[in-house]
Amino acid sequence: MITTRESINFQYSIVFGYGSPNNNIIVGDVISPGFLPTELLNELSREVMQFLSQFNAMLRDYAGAELFSVEFELLNIGKDDGTSIYPKSMVLLPGNYKGCESLMLALKPEKGVLNVHKSSESINEISKLYFEVEDYINRPELNEVEKKALFNKFASRFTKKLYGDLVENKWNKKLIGVSESLPTEEGLIQYGQLKSEIETSWHKTPIDIKLSNVQFGTFKTPFEGKDAIEHTKFTIAEPSARYIITHTLKLGANLLNLANTGTIDKFQDNIIQFLIKRLKNEEISQINEDKSEEWLISRVNIFLSRFSEIKENYFNICEEFLVSGEKGNLDEVLKSFEDFILRKEKEISNNYFKIWKLTKKFLVEISLKKKNIIANDLRSGIYYFSEIFNKGLKIIEKNLPKYLLSRKIQKQAKILIKNLKKTFNDEENPIQDLAEKFINNFHNFILKNIKIYLLSIKKIDCKNNQSIKDFFPFIIKNLDGFFSKVSVDIEDLLSIAELELKKDYKELREIIDKFKRFPKEIHFLLSYILRYSTINRFLKEMKPDEISQPESFANKFYRFLEKRLAGIHLVCKEYILDWIDYYSKIFSKMHDDEEWTLIEIYNDFKKYMEEKEADSQDPKKFYNILDFYLAKEASPEQKIILLHFLDNYKFFLDIEREFPNYLRDLIIKEINNFDYKMDKSKPLELLNSDEEESFYNYIRETELKYFSKLIPIPSALILKQKFTTEELKQFKKDLFQVFDFNLIGDKKLVLQLKNNFKEVYSIY
Repeated sequence: MITTRESINFQYSIVFGYGSPNNNIIVGDVISPGFLPTELLNELSREVMQFLSQFNAMLRDYAGAELFSVEFELLNIGKDDGTSIYPKSMVLLPGNYKGCESLMLALKPEKGVLNVHKSSESINEISKLYFEVEDYINRPELNEVEKKALFNKFASRFTKKLYGDLVENKWNKKLIGVSESLPTEEGLIQYGQLKSEIETSWHKTPIDIKLSNVQFGTFKTPFEGKDAIEHTKFTIAEPSARYIITHTLKLGANLLNLANTGTIDKFQDNIIQFLIKRLKNEEISQINEDKSEEWLISRVNIFLSRFSEIKENYFNICEEFLVSGEKGNLDEVLKSFEDFILRKEKEISNNYFKIWKLTKKFLVEISLKKKNIIANDLRSGIYYFSEIFNKGLKIIEKNLPKYLLSRKIQKQAKILIKNLKKTFNDEENPIQDLAEKFINNFHNFILKNIKIYLLSIKKIDCKNNQSIKDFFPFIIKNLDGFFSKVSVDIEDLLSIAELELKKDYKELREIIDKFKRFPKEIHFLLSYILRYSTINRFLKEMKPDEISQPESFANKFYRFLEKRLAGIHLVCKEYILDWIDYYSKIFSKMHDDEEWTLIEIYNDFKKYMEEKEADSQDPKKFYNILDFYLAKEASPEQKIILLHFLDNYKFFLDIEREFPNYLRDLIIKEINNFDYKMDKSKPLELLNSDEEESFYNYIRETELKYFSKLIPIPSALILKQKFTTEELKQFKKDLFQVFDFNLIGDKKLVLQLKNNFKEVYSIY
């Protein structure tokens, strides 16, 4: 039975946090489907504040801005679960007042209906009120314990205020047909685009969501002349946008993981632990011979049936007390209740007192009335406790077959992985390392698909092992998806080509080691030089009339960047500078008198650098980079062996295609040769194995954490530009950078980069 309160709480949750440098405090509160202790509530608020602080530090560097708001669409991977009620949206809104920061993390049932400007004003107003509270609490007559209690009290009060506004839709946008102009929706100019696929590893905690196959697209600016230059100074380059999106995906996963912790009902948790402990002690701890999973399921069902009868008898006894007319304050009535239970326990010889201890904790926690009560005032609490006890019994019955199947698949997967790795035991290290990388990724692929499989399967067959027999053909069917995402990379090929070198060529090996780091370092350096604090700062310092050709742009940026990179100890920074120098030489050879606009030069330069970086990630094109740079760095004595090394690299390029095909055949062969014998273990080991997660932890992660089936995908990220004193004079209002996301299907993500420059720049 779901009550009205639960129905609301399942769709609406809120985390409020407030941090002040004045008293070095971070306090907060959480309203969610769960019941959590105060210490954990404060810890959740503190962690959300820390995530926000780290995210803003990154944004200031890569976008010259800070977070104004971010909304995530919450996708339900358990689509067949039609009876559960989930939120559809998660919104993070920061606030501040006089150096003190606050935030609200809200989960709600609709996406895209929140007026983030109206809600932001409310958060800032709460920040102001809390600042005043903090100022009042700083009184000498209050000790630290009293101050902390007051801080927590007001955190709870302000959280309830925000929660009320959220549930009552006070921040929602106006109805269709009613005029409402929002600066983050009206008058936006699109200046960039990014397309990508997303890969989700929902078996990890927090969920791991990554971009893959990223493609950039640049839009022609609608501005001309000086206005176009000024607009470009306040845009975000696409590689920086990719970096920001990557961290936004991580932020969403971390925030949902924290919010999910807030959904744990500590009373439901206590009941589950109580039942599993009773199950172990009374049914299986004394059985030392191996038993099948089918036997364990049957034995657990017998226990649950018997305990259901005990539970019914217990609550019948509770009913007798409720009509007894016992009076007093809460402690007195509970003491009489306890004595009544103890007397009945002696008469019937059933261990009701342990259930009573859980009941008592629950009644103390939820009872609002503490004085002048009668026994019947506890009726609603007893009824509610009875419901969550029934739910606990059903959770155990429902999840045991899934847990055992998950455990068995993981065990079988470990055997498969071990056999695959054994095949490469006699190979040399680079081949072993390559195989290890592929096989470990394949193991993760299996673990990810276990969750998908368990959600899709209608009935679990433990008797004939049919469910596990169906899983691995399911894996074979999806191997194309796995091999399309994992590949032989440049570092792998360099290591294999290096095998042919003699051991006494130490200096040459050092050069090769540099190039093993080349792709990752170049990827980082591209985002570094095209981030806001680098390229935009350069554009702002340059006078437009100083640059009329790509050659002059490259020369000036080279000198600017050379100073910036001086403190970075990466082997590839010289190659980035070489690329810029080469870009300059391309145009110096052309003798082209045609004048370029700064915007044309900037866009052409970005495209050139993105193409160079893409080439550095392609094993085939990387051969040309090797040919050029190794010849440049090598001494005359090393030329002969270098040519031999390059020939090896070129020869082994075929491994990029051949090795995945070989491994695919090997995987299929191993799966087809599986022996699906019935798994037998000691019953206690089945529930509490050292190698796999325990049955209790499985329930905690998949059932007690209510949002475990949700995946956060960003739908709107809004950044507020940080201006210098001089820049403030150029703008009439706040400049917003808007990341507008659109999810196509389950895996394709399209981003449109926009801002409201035209609406707020002073000349307009």
